[in-house]
Amino acid sequence: MKNLGGPSRIPRQNRLRSLLKSEFQEAQLAYDLFAEFLSHAAYDHDFCLRLLDLAQQLAVTSWEIRRLATLMAEHQILRLRSDNLEVFDALFTRLNLKAAGPDKRIASAVLREGYSTSEFRDFIPEFQRRLARLSRVHQKIRGPRTSDAAWREFIELSRLDCKLSLTRYLFSPEDVADKILSEMQITDGVKDLDISETAFIQDEIAHAINRLPEFETKILRRLCGASNTYWVAETTSSKINSLVEYPLTTVVLVVKPPGSHFEFEIKRAGRKGINPLSVVFSRNGSAVPPSHRLDGSSMQWLLRYESHNASKLRAIYRMVHGTEAEIPGYITRTTIYSVPTGTGTVQTSRYFTEPRIFGERFQGMRAAMAAGVNALQAEEGENLPPLPGDQALTAEFLSHVAPAQAILTETTSFRLDKVASYLSSGGAEHYFKTSLGIDYDGRDAMRFADELLEEVLGTYQPPAVRYTTYGRYVEAAFSVAGNPANENRIFLSLVRQIAKFWGTLLGARGYTRGESFVARNVGLKSYWNQGAWKVKMIFMDHDGLSLPELGNGHFFAQTALPSMVHDERHIWGRQNPDLFPVSEIGYLQNIYRIGHRLEAEGQSLAIAGLRNAYKKTQQELLVNPKMRAFFSKEFLSRLLDWDTLAGGYLQMSNNPQAMARWRKKMTSILSAKGYERDAFDYYLKAFKNSREFLERNSFLFDDDPQAS
Repeated sequence: MKNLGGPSRIPRQNRLRSLLKSEFQEAQLAYDLFAEFLSHAAYDHDFCLRLLDLAQQLAVTSWEIRRLATLMAEHQILRLRSDNLEVFDALFTRLNLKAAGPDKRIASAVLREGYSTSEFRDFIPEFQRRLARLSRVHQKIRGPRTSDAAWREFIELSRLDCKLSLTRYLFSPEDVADKILSEMQITDGVKDLDISETAFIQDEIAHAINRLPEFETKILRRLCGASNTYWVAETTSSKINSLVEYPLTTVVLVVKPPGSHFEFEIKRAGRKGINPLSVVFSRNGSAVPPSHRLDGSSMQWLLRYESHNASKLRAIYRMVHGTEAEIPGYITRTTIYSVPTGTGTVQTSRYFTEPRIFGERFQGMRAAMAAGVNALQAEEGENLPPLPGDQALTAEFLSHVAPAQAILTETTSFRLDKVASYLSSGGAEHYFKTSLGIDYDGRDAMRFADELLEEVLGTYQPPAVRYTTYGRYVEAAFSVAGNPANENRIFLSLVRQIAKFWGTLLGARGYTRGESFVARNVGLKSYWNQGAWKVKMIFMDHDGLSLPELGNGHFFAQTALPSMVHDERHIWGRQNPDLFPVSEIGYLQNIYRIGHRLEAEGQSLAIAGLRNAYKKTQQELLVNPKMRAFFSKEFLSRLLDWDTLAGGYLQMSNNPQAMARWRKKMTSILSAKGYERDAFDYYLKAFKNSREFLERNSFLFDDDPQAS
């Protein structure tokens, strides 16, 4: 390695040496880097280029030092004037973002990364603006006068791969994939090839991959390329923004590639401990849902169902609105063949059958398995003839559940319930002490809050206050000049997004029984778009998502309406001010500290957005051939009958005479259209059972063209 600097005097250098010795294996190299880094009060081109070289030296430099050099290079670039075209030309050429010469454009690939332009001069301020997102840390670096706390914060930031924008140009996708794989356990699997799978699913997989920049695509293809299954390791981190994160209270792994706002999810990846997989039939005296009986993994049939309906909804949403639905792309599924244990990898059937392999919880697991098989036989019918012996019970259970795993893209680990909890007054205590089981101090708590607020606000300026308590620091952060206006804007944009998504689902006669809208399955995500940081919601876990199938000619209102009510409750349900939120809106109000005035404005926006998306979806169903291909001709011919019936019921139900005349008229119309003889009574029963829901959403069923 080249000499990075002469003998610079650093005040408190003994404390710095001690800190670096405890934080880096290559402590002397880290010290040499800091020595020169702190000696430069302005941009130094030679030093910056040496930092870039060091960041790329995988063979001779540790991952930790490479990240540190990357963050130092970003600090240097932020000191450049944006009109210094000669230096930026040299830097962008060095980063392979363009060919040499001020007349050469930036590679068009940056547009997929979220930049708005590839024109050289216009790209520079956007590039610096992206790096400046971390100014809350960079501005504390003051050369030899840098405080001990600022050193530590800088080091901690260097360990957040996804936050370091330059890493995507300095770390190869192959190196990153190797690093990701080293932080998980890996066993054999078999690609799940469903011969009944419709062609549009493959189209959606290709579309989801094509949306990614090349860097992320190569990493994803490496993860999906082999028939492997991935498992959490005892050493896998649960700290937010880790390269590979095992989010607290989940059984998934999320991958956050360096320098990227994209995220991948491995669903599911087992539990830490001696039993990554187990069987559960009841918790706290109540039976668990059938989909939760296999603990730590997913069931093959359920993943197939989920990927089918989520892919269908993604395609429908895009055809209606010309934009992407904020739901994950389902990329690949793998059937689990073997399981990691303390004594090595074991084939799945042996793992569930042999006590010496499974361990001390074996008897409880087998009792739950027997109860689950009995229930499954009643629910699905018996798959195998009854056979004696332990192996027969295992085979019967596995024939029903078929443990499997999926890899998704464009997800988020920042689930609403977790974010709200972490931003409450006890959030730091809950995160560090209760969940991670580690001690923390005020500096740790402030860094934690800053990372969270950066995620929920997109751009964020920390408060210049002395730390007293975590709750006071968070409240001070929300009061910083500029932050409140940003909070309000983001809140209203998220309300619009929720209304647009649910309105589209309702317009297609779909529902999720609350699963796609419950706060634990919905998250916030900051992303770089058109040269600015923005915030969106992502709706995940679509195992309850239901859309009319091609063979359906009828809208089964008595089944659908109660499920739609569940969706509504999880979206808009009013919260008790003395309790924790019970809906997405309640959680968002807590997170963004929203008052009653903005709540009313949000409700007005929600109604308009919901109706517009609902009507727009119906219109596309009537005229768009590609969209109509997802539904039967009979279903489409009857699409608007539901709205006519629902609207009429709400108008006539309080007038018995008008109701009788209307009933006679509608029965005649339905009969002429080929409905069953009891169709009107069927719908009338559904209306009566869900009257309050229909009244709250009556604006969906009117025909006023001005309203949309």
